[in-house]
Amino acid sequence: MSDDGDNAQGNLGTILFNPSSTLASWYFWLGLLGLMLAVLNIMGVIHPTYRVSWGGLLTFEYTNPAFGDKDGASGFVASDAVFMVFAGGLTFLGARSLIGNDDPAEWIKSIVTNDWYNDLLDVESGWTLVLGTWSMLASIVFYFYWGITHMAWIDPGVYSIAIALMASGLIMRMLSSVEDEE
Repeated sequence: MSDDGDNAQGNLGTILFNPSSTLASWYFWLGLLGLMLAVLNIMGVIHPTYRVSWGGLLTFEYTNPAFGDKDGASGFVASDAVFMVFAGGLTFLGARSLIGNDDPAEWIKSIVTNDWYNDLLDVESGWTLVLGTWSMLASIVFYFYWGITHMAWIDPGVYSIAIALMASGLIMRMLSSVEDEE
C-alpha cells in the first residue's frame, strides 16, 4: 500500500527539479533577471539612493531592513551571495531542461533565430498574435528603458506596468492559438 504523502512529495520534487518546458522558460528568464539585478545591486546602480538587502526584501524585512542608504551600506553582503546562488540555480535548472540532450550552442542559436520575432508583423495569423507579441516586446523595452534612464530597476510602479503588459501579451498570444468552435 502506497503512502499518498510520499507520492505527493515525489511529484512536487519532480515538477520543481525537472520542470516542463514552460516552467523551465520561466526559471531561465527569471533567473537571468535575478542575476542581472544582483549584479546591478553590487555595482550600486540598482537605485539612485538605496542598496537592496535581498535577505530583508525576500523575508519582508523579518530578518533585516530591505533597503539601506547607499552611502552607508556595504557593497557586498551574504544575502547577495545567497540570492545570486538561488538565481543562478534557477537559470541552470531552466537551461538544463530547455537544452535537454541537444547541443548548448544550438540552443543559444535557436533563441536568437526564433520565429517568435516574425509574429511582430504576421497579420495573417491574426491581430491578437501581433498585438500580444508587441505587448510583450513593449514590456521588455519599457522596463529596460526606465531602468537605464532613471536608474530605478526595483520600482514597484515600473514592475506593475511591465507585468501588466507582459501578462496581456502572453494572454493574447495564447488566445491567438485557440481555434473558433462553430
